[in-house]
Amino acid sequence: MKQLNLDTDIRAALAQRILTTLENTTPGSTAQLRGSLAEGQADAYSDIDIFWEVPDELFQTFIDGITAILAKAHKVESLRSAPDIQNLDRHRLIFVQFEGMPLFWRVDIDIFALSVHRDLEYDLHDEAAKGNDWSLTHSALINAIADVKALLRNKEDIARQLLIRGFEPVGLITPEGS
Repeated sequence: MKQLNLDTDIRAALAQRILTTLENTTPGSTAQLRGSLAEGQADAYSDIDIFWEVPDELFQTFIDGITAILAKAHKVESLRSAPDIQNLDRHRLIFVQFEGMPLFWRVDIDIFALSVHRDLEYDLHDEAAKGNDWSLTHSALINAIADVKALLRNKEDIARQLLIRGFEPVGLITPEGS
């Protein structure tokens, strides 16, 4: 069995390759870390969170080609788009797993058109923005990974909440016990 490698230098190099790849995609775009990595609060289990701003006129082009763009940084294992904003015209949130990387290191990329100014609330309540391309079982798996991270961080209350959140969408009863 292969040993899980949580060397944070590997994660940092991946994050830098992603940022460089995104920014090199077009002049006028900017990519930067956010969250625990940007704040210097990350541990070995922390994921990679990114803001990427692109020119408005190229937004849909980049959404359509995001898998190929990211593959220039590292081979993409899976890519999903947050269902609540799958159809927004100037903001998307995508979740990426890269091949051979620990599942803990999922990459979350908020892609914004420049005109939105990284407004996380932009058109959030637009019902037409919602999409239905979402796997409940994949979502449950991601919740399980977050659950394991919480346990490794000694946050049992959070782990319990994540466990419940993971079981409900697939119609399973949350098991009792610790």
